[in-house]
Amino acid sequence: MKIRKQQLRECARLALVRRGLRVEIKPGAGIIPGARLQVFDESDERDVAVRASLDGEVGFARHPNGDWMTILSVDEVVVATPSAEEPGSAEVLCFDSDVMKEAFDIALAERKMEYPNFSHKAPVFVALDGTDGTKSKTVSFGLKVKAKWQVLIPLSAVSTDSTSSRSTAEGFIDRVKREFAEMNGVDVSKVVIEFKIIT
Repeated sequence: MKIRKQQLRECARLALVRRGLRVEIKPGAGIIPGARLQVFDESDERDVAVRASLDGEVGFARHPNGDWMTILSVDEVVVATPSAEEPGSAEVLCFDSDVMKEAFDIALAERKMEYPNFSHKAPVFVALDGTDGTKSKTVSFGLKVKAKWQVLIPLSAVSTDSTSSRSTAEGFIDRVKREFAEMNGVDVSKVVIEFKIIT
């Protein structure tokens, strides 16, 4: 069975839900549905970037000024990748954004030592499991050891056919709730949306 990145993003969302968090898809121009989330618990809300990795590596690009895209605008990065130990499952790992930034700063410094004119347009990749057996030659310890938590999610727990349409619908509902809350000057948690089809 071919695993799709959208399935992995849905596994990441499900992992957060199973940790007792309320999760909303955060839409935006150029953002793939499910790639940005807002998560809520009793006392906090956090912005989360989701990365789906089919090959066990995570990549980020940089702005022209050299700052990392995405990493600096979120609180956490959640990565979902097919599990090497448990076929049919995704491994979902969560990283604080400052931990991710530090790892990518190290990777970038190593890359610049190897290629002094390394372009800001070129993405930087870091392996989750270290450098053995991957095309990445940076950050030999691997990102996985820096994860604040990790969990396995069976791919069967997420839909393959309706994942994309469900994510799009959830994103639409979340956007309507936010815009309605802003128009009326209330917190989005106070807004309930109900759609009816009259036949």
